[in-house]
Amino acid sequence: MVSELIDLQSAAEKLGVHYQTAYKWVRSGQLPAQLICNKYAIDPAELDAFAQQRLKPAAPTVRKPRSGFGNISQSFTEFLIAGEEGLASKAITGLTQDGVALTVIIEEVMVPALSFIGLAWSDGQLTIWQEHRASGIVERILAEHYPNPRGRRRGTAVIAAVEGELHALPASMAAAALREDNWHVHLLGANLPTAELLDFCDRESPDLAVITVTNTRLHEQALEVAAQVEACGVRIVVGSPGGSLTELQELAKAP
Repeated sequence: MVSELIDLQSAAEKLGVHYQTAYKWVRSGQLPAQLICNKYAIDPAELDAFAQQRLKPAAPTVRKPRSGFGNISQSFTEFLIAGEEGLASKAITGLTQDGVALTVIIEEVMVPALSFIGLAWSDGQLTIWQEHRASGIVERILAEHYPNPRGRRRGTAVIAAVEGELHALPASMAAAALREDNWHVHLLGANLPTAELLDFCDRESPDLAVITVTNTRLHEQALEVAAQVEACGVRIVVGSPGGSLTELQELAKAP
């Protein structure tokens, strides 16, 4: 029955979007509608199906430049060493515009660049301020491209570096990876006292906690922290050097 159909304005309100957004979906064929007396009308069942489809997390696109990531990562490394933040940011923006997932960019471009710079500093080829400057540039680029995927969140995650761990970048990368995989993320930064992490878990009851550690001397401490968090009833993943963000995403989804 025609009387059972709803108008486009009502459909937009039910979807929680502006009228023009709903109109664009109708015109593109994404949202089925009938044109009656020069006005669009929508079957409620079609509207419900469309709304449910929008709630599904969009699978991240995994694309790869034809020449691979090696040359891009090398150029990115050179930009970081030279402090060319604009060029470094442009390189990452180009990849995201081509549909490359941020998690892939971090693993294939950013991490190799930072690893090279870290080794170069360790060998005395670069200064500590060059290493710090490079890390700062990457932090800001991550902030520029922080994911905001559509769809229902998988759950709530808290991420922090253990007390004594001064490197914040691994935690920021982990936050970006989980956010891209449709988690609601609380990033608490580096050197977080254990008592504060436990207090957060007690107050906020997250579904998942992730703690990062790059200093091998803090590994045993990280395991102790993990045991305390688990005792609070919160599932936890301990990130360590060499672990991949893709693995983190899979571990986070594990029952």
